[in-house]
Amino acid sequence: MEDTATRGRIWEVDALRTAAIVLMVVYHIAYDIHLLAPQVALDPFDGAWRALQVTCGSIFLGVVGISFWIAHARAASRGLVGIALWRSHVRRGLKVLGAAILVSVATLVALGPEDAVRFGILHLIGVLMLVVLPVAVRLGPWTALLGASVVALGVAMDARSDIPGALVLGFVPPEKGVDWYPLLPWAGAALIGVAIGSVLYPGGRRGPLLRRLPIVSRVGLGAGVPGRHSLPIYLVHQPVLIALTAAALTITGTEIDPS
Repeated sequence: MEDTATRGRIWEVDALRTAAIVLMVVYHIAYDIHLLAPQVALDPFDGAWRALQVTCGSIFLGVVGISFWIAHARAASRGLVGIALWRSHVRRGLKVLGAAILVSVATLVALGPEDAVRFGILHLIGVLMLVVLPVAVRLGPWTALLGASVVALGVAMDARSDIPGALVLGFVPPEKGVDWYPLLPWAGAALIGVAIGSVLYPGGRRGPLLRRLPIVSRVGLGAGVPGRHSLPIYLVHQPVLIALTAAALTITGTEIDPS
């Protein structure tokens, strides 16, 4: 039985999402330093920083898959099938896509057309929730094989295209902007998350493999608070971080040159 104080939420999933948020903040601090003071010897697009970005994105998308499985299984247990079952995900998917459009418009104004977010992680999550995961979820644990294949194909893919919309699949466009998360390979992380969810949370509840976890954990519930509000945090964190980073650079006497 789930803790009624969290209305059926599973604290360890929220805590894992919080961990991804922490990694995201750390990475974006590095990115903002590079943006505001490029003379500082810090490259967020290579080495350990790139590895951090990949890890953060993979955790976020993996949790999307796990959460989708849990919500899908719970809706199915209430008797929803077919279109009605798919519609149970539509509101959340459209909400994420709406936030993605907001990010695209904001970055277009702030960064210009070359660097604006064209198909970022929110765009990807929205498409996954509305189109990909409702179909793939039927495979259960076998979704892991599909996810691994998507990752492998995306990593091996080295094709360029200027066809509008090709960047969604993973073709490298002339201008891809920042925060580019195409279906290949990134959808693979969410698909693997679905498989993990099906094994750990059969029926949308903790299964035998997690029986030793406490149903309620005060530490876990506290750690999961940011994870329960990941979308608004994602939307507001960068303006706040940029302001704080600029202030820190000014205090340390580092010249700011965002050009």
